[in-house]
Order: sequence, then structure tokens, then C-alpha cells
Amino acid sequence: MSMPHTALIDTSAIFALSNQNDPHHVHAGDELKMWLSRRNTLILSDWVFAESMTLLKARLGVSVALRVGRELRSNPVYRWVALSPNDEREVWTSFQKYTDKDWSYIDCGVWVMSQRLRVPQVFAFDRHFKQMPGVVCLPK
Repeated sequence: MSMPHTALIDTSAIFALSNQNDPHHVHAGDELKMWLSRRNTLILSDWVFAESMTLLKARLGVSVALRVGRELRSNPVYRWVALSPNDEREVWTSFQKYTDKDWSYIDCGVWVMSQRLRVPQVFAFDRHFKQMPGVVCLPK
């Protein structure tokens, strides 16, 4: 049996898992099942949670946002981690440095969290993570 691993989860993965019409929905579900069958953990940043709730409510409605939010907050598979004031300063620095990229402020937050926690894996369908040094996108 392999050792458990950890990855950060991005809004793009949460949305794909939550939306049956998303082109990545089936792939996201398969990846999540495989990931969790190995007793792995997903790190959920407070910023990704906030962005996910906003996106889900706007695109899929309040009932979906509440259902998904309750799952993310109560399932021990998701480890909640807040960005610190130092992290936020690093996010701002990264956001200013990589102006040639279309990375969102939240994307930069996930990247900073990945670096601080030394967790290179990010469960995401957002192409921007493939541009980030040191990040390994899941699914591969």
C-alpha cells in the first residue's frame, strides 16, 4: 500500500465535481475517487472556498453552493488552511511579478500556499497552474 499524499484543491476542480455539465466532471470524479481510495488529503484554502461558493451560487444556484459548501466544511478529507498575512503579501508580490500571465489573484494564492506547505500537487483543471514553477497538476 502506498503512503498517503496531499494536494491542494482549486475552484476549477470543485466546480467540475459539482457540475454534471462540466466537460471535466467525469474525469474529476474518477480522480477524486482514486485519490481518496488511497487515504489522501485535499487542502482547501479559505480563499478557494470563498471563490467556489461565489461561482457555484452564480452558475448553479444557492442549493448547489450550500450542498457543496457543507460537504467541503464537514468532510475530514478536506483540510482547511487559511492564508496568513505573510502569505497574502507573497500573493501580492507574485501577482505583480507575473504580469505576463493571466493568473488570477486566487491562483496566486494557491501557488503561494503550495510553496509554503511544500505541496506541489494541485487538483485543478485551470491551465494557469501548468505555467507555475514547481506545481504538478492533478489529474496528470
